[in-house]
Parts: sequence; C-alpha cells; structure tokens
Amino acid sequence: MRFASSITLATEATQAVDELLAPIDSRVTPGMVDLALLFLTAHFDDDLAEIVERVGTAMPHAVLLGCTAEGTIGVDREVEGRPSISMLAASLPGVSVRPFQLNSGDLDTLTSPERWERKTGVSRESDPIFVAMTDPFREDTFEFVSRINEMFPGAPLVGGVASAGHEPGQNQLVLAGEIIEGGAVGVTLSGDVGVTTIVSQGCRPIGESFVITKGTRYVIQEMGGEPALTRLHDVLVGLSEEDERLARRSLFVGRAIDEYKGEFERGDFLIHNIIGVDRKNGAIAIAGNVKVGATVQFHVRDAKSADENLRKMIAPHGGKEIAGAMLFGCNGRGTNMWPESGHDIGVMRELLGDVPV
Repeated sequence: MRFASSITLATEATQAVDELLAPIDSRVTPGMVDLALLFLTAHFDDDLAEIVERVGTAMPHAVLLGCTAEGTIGVDREVEGRPSISMLAASLPGVSVRPFQLNSGDLDTLTSPERWERKTGVSRESDPIFVAMTDPFREDTFEFVSRINEMFPGAPLVGGVASAGHEPGQNQLVLAGEIIEGGAVGVTLSGDVGVTTIVSQGCRPIGESFVITKGTRYVIQEMGGEPALTRLHDVLVGLSEEDERLARRSLFVGRAIDEYKGEFERGDFLIHNIIGVDRKNGAIAIAGNVKVGATVQFHVRDAKSADENLRKMIAPHGGKEIAGAMLFGCNGRGTNMWPESGHDIGVMRELLGDVPV
C-alpha cells in the first residue's frame, strides 16, 4: 500500500496538471493507482473537465473522487485565497474501491440497509470505510451522515463539504471521471485496509451545561425549562471580556457524547454550528439533530484551544506506520484562526513525519 501527495499553485490548467502529476511517479506507479482524491479552487471551474480527463488518463485504473473548495491542503502547505489544486493518490492492493453517488431525493428512498448496500455496492459485513463529499446546497449533509451511521454501524466515515460556492450551482463534485453538480459522491473501501479517524474540534465549553427540555429536529426551543436564548444570555453575561469577544465571533453548541458522565469537559461534546435564532420564540437552530433530554453546553473556539486539541488527537499516532493521511480543514481555521497558513498540516508533519497528506 503506497500513497503520494502533490499540490500546485499554477494558474494555467495544463501547467497545473503537469505539476500535479510530476511528483506522483516517485512514490506510486500511476498505472497502479486505485484511488485519487482531487481538490480544486473555483479558479479552475471552466477547465475542470480537461483536468479530470488528463488525471484520469494518467491514472487509468483509479477511481477519481473530489470537489471544488475554497482552499486546498497538500504535502506540507495549506493554500488559501489563491488558485490551487491538491491530490492524494493511493495504490491499494487487496482493497476493493467502489464509487457511489446520491442525488437529491435519494435519502427519501434509501430506507433500509439492503437499499444502502445496493446503492453503495458494499455489504455491512465487509466492514466498509466511507470517503465522501457533499454539496451543502443540494444535499442534507447531516441527514446523510446520520443515515450512514444508522445503516452501517461503526463504519468510519471521512470527508468534507464542497466549499467553493456561496449559492446553489456553484460547487462541483467529481466522481469516476464525471463532473456532478449537487448531491453527494463517495467511495467505499473494503478488504486489506485499516483506517483510524480523529476529529479535532478545537472548542472549549463556557458557562454551565443544560438539558434540552423542548425541541424539534434542528431547533432547540428550551433548555432546562427556559427559552434557549434566555439560557444563552445568562451564559454570556457571566463571561470574561475575552470569552465574550470569542462568543460573539465563534459560538457553538456542544451535545454531550456520553450522557452518563458525571462532569463534562473539553472533548466530551459533539460540536454543532449555530445556524439561526428566533428572537420572538427564543429558539436556536443548530447544524445537527436535536434530541429532548440531551445535555448541551455552549462552546467557543480559539487558536490556543484548537492547537492543543489537534496535538492531543494526533500525538498518540506518532511513530506508527501510516501509509497516507487525509486532512479536511474547516474554513474557520487557517488564517482565520492563526497569523499564518499551514498550522494544521504543520502539526501533522511535526507529529507524524513525512506522511503523504
């Protein structure tokens, strides 16, 4: 099993593909690549078909998976605010790589494990690994993740949300030589392969925790018998000046992973973005499922917490034999959090060594 990664800042499509493919030969024979992940900024929208065709020709046996994005990560750098393309190529002997695609409305019909197995081409008994990308404007990403967890219990799922567009129709997905607008694309991996997944949320709790006493789907209406916005106000007025500043810029809701734990601390919560509020009813909408009886706590994210959390999550894997790594970054990180770009991949290189990323 061998991986190779590359990245280019060339702005002309032909040169960009040449620079993208050149480093691959030294680590992976192109004709033996089974899976290639491709990420491109919106600068290359008009040239995407040509780029996909050339990469596919160079790697004829590979399943090509990817999407357009606000920025790219590869080798030893994170590129923001300028044209770039990154790629991770993998030769996976003994591994079955099967592509799948979900269109808008498919989640309504995929109501049983058997239908999901037919759609993805993999059985639950084969212990599959999922790698997927979604268009947030045309696919309910949270429902997609929930269904995978329900239909394939315990199956690792890694991936990201296409981020090149700011409205429907601007993101593009890539799957097996085709360019797709909307939905979700992915591959399943099964066979002689092992994957370890980590999530570094980089947040720390503020205030006290509350139990959701009223809510529906994505909306928290009450916490501890009071309107959710009232609880938030009570938390904010008790914060230090620095934490209040962070809360106004990067406030989240964390849902306790283990409800039976006596005391909660950083790392005990699944973090959700706040996507809206209803001042009239005092409700808060979050990017995640709301469950009455669940314990939640407000969180803030800052550079120090994010750095500490990432190092804590990656450190146990240092020194292990790792063939390759996928790093999906949040647009709120990078230079939106640190003075310079490259923080997350820098930590990975420091703790994991020269692993293709």
